Amino acid sequence: MELYHGTTGIIRETDLTMGRHRTDFGQGFYLGTSLDVAQSWAKSRAAFSGKPVVMKYSLDNAVFCDEKLNPLIFEEPSLEWLDFVKENRRRGEPANKLRHTHGIVRGPIANDKVNFVVEDYINGKLSAQDAVLRLKALPNVLQVSLHSPAVFKYVDVAVQYSEMLSPGNWSEWVAIA
Repeated sequence: MELYHGTTGIIRETDLTMGRHRTDFGQGFYLGTSLDVAQSWAKSRAAFSGKPVVMKYSLDNAVFCDEKLNPLIFEEPSLEWLDFVKENRRRGEPANKLRHTHGIVRGPIANDKVNFVVEDYINGKLSAQDAVLRLKALPNVLQVSLHSPAVFKYVDVAVQYSEMLSPGNWSEWVAIA
């Protein structure tokens, strides 16, 4: 499976503790199936500092069968997915405390449009059933979050990268030396 990570510099070594807190699947290293989403994320991060870069990774699908990693898979937005996201975004407890025991999680990303529905559900403005119905009507992009060092035996780490040369213009894929 080919996945992308939008960032502001070439990543040579992945540090799982560097991920943001209170994200969809908890603190970890996030990859996605959409190059467009990764490019958009890289550009938004670069607004603060750095140069937009997208890293390309290859993930062996066998990772989702490794019971030692306790993989969790959401094929589409569901009540279970919504509650999982809500729990990981919940305030309280130390922000850096991982709220699950899964080494890898795959499921829809709460992108801009999806995020509004999730926030309305968290704030009690939508019932769970109404939120899931609205979420299923939106286009879904998958994300994969890595939460255990053991998962990296299934990842070809940083095989290639692309840099933004100018707005809307990205370099060809370059192999990591």
